[in-house]
Amino acid sequence: MTDWPMFHRDPSRSGFTPDDLEGPLRLRWVLRTSGRVFFASPTLYRNRCYCGSRDGYLYAVEAGTGSFLWRFRTGDEGNLSNSVGDEIIFAGSNRDGCLWAISTEKGEQIWAYQTLGPVFATPLEVEDLVLIGSSDCNFYALDRKTGRLVWQYKCGGELRYASCLAGSTVYTGSADGNLYAINVENGKLVWIFKTKGRIHCTPACNGSMVFVGSDDHHIYAVDALTGDKIWQFRTENAVRSTCALAGGKVILTSLDGRCYALDEEKGHLIWNYRTNDSVYSSPALAGKTVIFGSRDGYLYGLELDSGRLKWRNNLEGAIISSPAVAAGMLFIGSENGCLYAFNGVGNGGKKVKRK
Repeated sequence: MTDWPMFHRDPSRSGFTPDDLEGPLRLRWVLRTSGRVFFASPTLYRNRCYCGSRDGYLYAVEAGTGSFLWRFRTGDEGNLSNSVGDEIIFAGSNRDGCLWAISTEKGEQIWAYQTLGPVFATPLEVEDLVLIGSSDCNFYALDRKTGRLVWQYKCGGELRYASCLAGSTVYTGSADGNLYAINVENGKLVWIFKTKGRIHCTPACNGSMVFVGSDDHHIYAVDALTGDKIWQFRTENAVRSTCALAGGKVILTSLDGRCYALDEEKGHLIWNYRTNDSVYSSPALAGKTVIFGSRDGYLYGLELDSGRLKWRNNLEGAIISSPAVAAGMLFIGSENGCLYAFNGVGNGGKKVKRK
């Protein structure tokens, strides 16, 4: 099974896999937790699926069957998205303010690093380091094997979301409205780009440009080397999602309830699709299919080139979680406390009723 080992699949946060997922979707299995699967987004690594819940546990199940393997207790409100690789899974906890390193085999603690505020952010692994932001406004680089602090950088606001990587530079957004570019080798500031609202989403990078949304209703394209603005596009509400990048297109969602496709070079609108409620879920690109959830309870599959609806499935609970796609399967959480696994057409499972 192809891996989706971190939020939005890779360090650049492209959200793209070349494997298409043709609908209609068929339900493969459901894991019911005791809390909402809120902003937590699943990861896939070596045929295992990992996901956190507001019940305070991080769950590990067999990806193909949903068979329970283990669960690990973090803080009272659990963790958000995790990062997994090389026999260690990293997950933050917002109640106890820790970044946890956990064995993928047995779900046992390897180490924990205590910050001075809740850890809502998703970790990013870069070679021997694991990077994490905290609500204490610090961005930390830790040794991935020992949890030892290597360096930290103090930002001007809370760091609640993940960072992305291009070359030797890591990019992270802050509640002070700034996008920070930091040298990953020494923790030194490279540049700052200021928006007019809080940044409550994870940036994405295509190598030359960084794309980040803001509560000022805009999505920005910024030069990755200089921090200069290249273009901006206005939506009708705050942008809380991470862009997906492929084929010269930037795909994003907004709290205005729409999914947008923009031209990567100029930021011109190609198409938009409206759902029936606000959209926090970050879109995934599976081949030529755009996949995301909405607070209206539907999981959507749109045609990448046109924005035409290909399929939708009612999960009977608001969706804020972002999808993970691997080897013909899709994984996503819902506020109803369930983690769902679907197959594309022809891959078995039970057909989900379209409403």
